[in-house]
Parts: sequence; structure tokens; C-alpha cells
Amino acid sequence: MRFRLAVEVFCWCSSITIHSLPRKHTMRYLNRTRLLTPLLATLLASLSGTALAQSTVELGTSDTVINILRMQRDKLAVPNYRAMDGQSLAVEVRDFYDKDGLVSISGYAKESKNSVFFLKGTRSQLHGYLALHDKRTAYEYRTDEHGVVKVTPVPITKVYPDFDEGFQRRLDKVFEGEGLAVIHPVYSTMALQQAPHIGPYPGVDVTRLESKPGSPWVFYLNTTAVMNGSTPLNGVTKEQMYRTWQSVADQYSMLKLNVTTNRQVYDAARAANPLRTGIINYVNQDGRSYAPIHSFGTTSAGTLFRNPASGWDYGYGIGMTASHEVGHQMGMLHDGGGQGGEYFEGIPAFQWCPIMGNYWYGGGWANQLFTWSKGEYATASNQEDDLRIMNVEENVPYADDDNVNGKALVLRTGGELNPADNWGQIERTTDTDTFTFSLTATGTLNLRVDPIEYLRMLDVDATLYNAEGQVVANSNLPVNRSAEFVGLSLPAGSYRLVIQGGAEGTPQNGFSKYSSLGFYALKGTLSTTGEPPSTPLTSGVPMPNQAGATGSWTYYRIAVPNGSTALNVSIAGNNGDADMFVRAGAIPSGTVYTCKADGPTSAEGCTVNAPGVGTYYVGVYGYAAYNGLTVKATVSP
Repeated sequence: MRFRLAVEVFCWCSSITIHSLPRKHTMRYLNRTRLLTPLLATLLASLSGTALAQSTVELGTSDTVINILRMQRDKLAVPNYRAMDGQSLAVEVRDFYDKDGLVSISGYAKESKNSVFFLKGTRSQLHGYLALHDKRTAYEYRTDEHGVVKVTPVPITKVYPDFDEGFQRRLDKVFEGEGLAVIHPVYSTMALQQAPHIGPYPGVDVTRLESKPGSPWVFYLNTTAVMNGSTPLNGVTKEQMYRTWQSVADQYSMLKLNVTTNRQVYDAARAANPLRTGIINYVNQDGRSYAPIHSFGTTSAGTLFRNPASGWDYGYGIGMTASHEVGHQMGMLHDGGGQGGEYFEGIPAFQWCPIMGNYWYGGGWANQLFTWSKGEYATASNQEDDLRIMNVEENVPYADDDNVNGKALVLRTGGELNPADNWGQIERTTDTDTFTFSLTATGTLNLRVDPIEYLRMLDVDATLYNAEGQVVANSNLPVNRSAEFVGLSLPAGSYRLVIQGGAEGTPQNGFSKYSSLGFYALKGTLSTTGEPPSTPLTSGVPMPNQAGATGSWTYYRIAVPNGSTALNVSIAGNNGDADMFVRAGAIPSGTVYTCKADGPTSAEGCTVNAPGVGTYYVGVYGYAAYNGLTVKATVSP
């Protein structure tokens, strides 16, 4: 029996029309020209009487798809691909990257620019979406286990999780009916620009902000549409614009991600490797913000509406929304559960809510804590590991550990612990930071440890250990986020102060230390009683004619200002055997010191490179009696 076909074939290349050929000749022709893709087989089978559902369309291998999209980018082929109930899947390629096995392709549907298309990954494993906003239609692209790229229709909310009309109605009811109060975060007095994104607005150009300058991983907050040059539109202040950027920088500070408002920084990073970049566009109108899932690593942008009529402070409200939408672009879905449905509303007793939940309900909490989550709370509907998604799936590395082997507490004159000298960051769930100090006599510790980021994620837990490893004291102030020791009496000895992320309640009803991450600083005093006297030294000025008996200790001290590059200490004598020990912040001993020189003569010297600001003590020990000794300390700027 002969079949006559009138088949119009739509594929990734230019359309081909085959008319009035016997079926066997049609098959031979298609095989010979290598155009018999799985889609054509599907069409032919359908025409021959075999009914196949259009739930999935196979486009060919990843290499085939990439090469055809490259041809389209270069205007060498015009796809006219039709599938899924007559909906064209043809796209316009805007940005194309294919280098060293890595792929990032972005564009939009050929029929409408009000859409998004992106593919990313490796040549062997692609993933992406095509979403048409007006039609609320979406398709997922994914390479299967056989290396074939398949297209499957999906709900638009899989691409844009915030296209949830029910949530918007619930939120409007809250704003209008309940008059939700807002308490904006308050900067800690210890927030002193320890990092570029920490502390109150310093008066800089808000179009050139960077949280981690020099990092190749970049997320660009494109504020162009809400700015007139370097001046915000609509009565928004520069301080508020700064806080929108600062909020995002805060909640991604555990990563090597440079959150920036500088277009040049973004363009340079994107040109080098777009898979390390992301972008969200501010829009100068009211609306519901949204962002395509997993679009980090492409030039497909999120959309952030300014919403000044909402009554929320621009810096706080837009900043929180930006962090949430960037989370979608990183690949995270909503944290649902409880009465909030898809958007968990947090646990008021602990003033905690996941960033990917409904953070608006926490706007009235005085000590609000918004963190990443892995669905540990009792009613969680989503157990995905947010930190793993960013670090492993999106390949954004954690920030380097800033306190690997412990640091000595820096003491200024009078035993002051200043937050400009003593601070750090908890970068990972397992991170602990250690600070050491010693007392030669009974002392008193008054200390507070604060999280210092504006939109903090860190709940501080601090534990003090003695030399035997026993816990002397612990502090994790409930629903406060800080740790504090007041009037803590300490006997002479060596101590370790260990700081880590805290937890409250239980993981099921409260929060764990999973995402208790961020920057902190220390402030207080460490005073001692009965400490031996010390003689002040002036930088570069020798102190001659010093003497000491066998077994004696003589102490000196010198103030080291901020920014010093080195502290050089020396003793010079021609008799006896004087040994020298130098220590930051406290009297040294033969076993506790910052540097030492204990050779067989009285001519000794040692150097402390990059000393921290504070008081350094010099102890001269008489291993054998000496006299006529000169002591000298020099601070290099």
C-alpha cells in the first residue's frame, strides 16, 4: 500500500516541506539527509496511525542543539520549530557562550519579547527554560541520560515561583486589613566598615558599590531604571539605595559573590565567564517582583519593582525582596508550611523566618532573623538545602575562612577590646572562630559580641574555655542575636574564646545553626589586678642602662597604631644572658608570647609583622644577671 504524505516539518533548522512522496521514499530521504530526529519519527508515526502524546519533544543531542543555536545567533539559520499544541518554540538568541565545555545561552521567544529563554550547563548536560509571560506558558529543557535534549511543558510557576496569585491576595489582605507594623533593622554600634558592605551609609557613589571587589563571581543589581545618573528617582535617598544593595550583600556574604551596582564590573565578569554571574533589573513602577528559577549563570534577569506605595522603607523592603528573588535565580524554591501555605510565615517566638518564605510577616519583629533553610521546621514542605544549591549546584564557593588557627585578642591601652581590631566572619555551618588571651593575675572580662551586618543572619554563640579545655562560661542571648559576659572574674591563666553560629529552640520549633552565618565584632574590656608594672617605650628611642638579676623579669610596653607594618624589638648588652619575650595585649611569659629571642647572649631581637593595633608588652628575663642593657622598640608605619 502506498502512502502519500503532505508533511510540513518544523525543526531547529530552516523549515523543510515534503510533498507527495511514497512513505518508504520519504523515510529514505530523511535518513539520507540526516534529518530524521526523534521529533520527525513522532510526526510520521502519528500520521501513520500511531497516536503519541505530546508530553515531551526530543530536540537531539546537546551538541546539536548548541550548534543550531550558535547558527541562529550568527543568523545562519532561522528555527521555526512547532510543538506542544501548536505553540512555536522558536527563540531569538541574545547571548551565547560556549567555551571549555561550559555553556550559557540566553534569549527570548521569537513570537514575543515578553518572555525568557535560557540554557546553561556543560556540553553533556544542559538545563533551562522557555517561558512566555503573556500566555502563562512554560517549557523545561533538560538533557536526559542518553544525551538527548528533551522539552517538556511545565507550569509557569516552575519557572517563576512568584507567579502565585493566591499569595498576592493574602499579602494584600495583610497590608490593608492588619496594618502590618515594620521595625527596620538597627545597625550595631560595632559596625565600623570591617568589610565593604558593613556599617551605615558612608556617602559613596551608590552606582559603584561592591561587596567583594575582585571576585570573579558577580551578581549585578541593575539600578539604572530607578536612577538619574548617581541620584535616585522618586524621592528615594542614596542611603536607602545603599541599604537595598547592603541587604543582598549581607545575605550572600558567606559566598565569594561580589554583589555590585557597577555595570562595568558585571560586564567584565560576564565576558570572562557568564556562568559565574547573575543580574536583576530594578523597574521604576509598582508591581510584583519575580525572577526565573536557576537563571544565575545566564543573562536572563530577574525583575525588581520599586513599590514605594507599599509603606515599607525602600532600603529594607526592596532589599529583602531582592535577596528572595536572587534566591530563585540561584535555584531555590519557596519554603512553605504552616498557615502560610507555599510561603512559611516564620516562628514568632524566635523571630525567625526563612528568606525563601514569607519574610514580610517578620517585618514587625525587633530582632528579626532571616536565614537560608533546609526545611528543618516541623511543617516544612520543602527540604531542599539552600546552601548546597548555591555552593554545589551553582558552583559559587564559600568565602575563605578568616580565622583558621586562632587569633590573639587585641587589647588597647587600659585593656580595651575595640571592634575595629577584634572581628570576624562565620562562613559555614561548621565554622568556629577562636580568640586567645592570657592573664598573669586575676582579671575581669566584660565583653559583648554582636552580629554587625544590617540584614543579619548570624545568631552569636560564644564560649570561653580555660587552658584545660573546660567551659568557663557560655552566652547565646535568647531572641537577641548577641552574646555577652558581664563582670566575669577569671584567675590567672590562658583562655580561648570560641565564637560560632547559634541556635534557639529546636530545629523543628525554632532554628538550628545551619544558616547562622555572618560577620561579628567584639567590644569590651579585659582588666587585671596585681599586674606587674611596665615602663613605656617610645618608638625608635633606645632605653639604656637596664639591669636585672638572675631569674628576674623586667617589663616594658609600646603602643602600636592602626596600619603599622612591623614592630621590631631588640636588646643589646655585652654581659650576662638576657632573654626577650614580646606579647600583644598582655604581659608575656616564657611560654606565652607573640615573638621571642632567647639566645645565649644579651644581644637579641625579634619582629612582629603586620601587628594589630594595641599595646605590646616586652618582657626581659635574666637567664644570667646582666647590666648596661639597652632596650629599643621601633614601629614601622
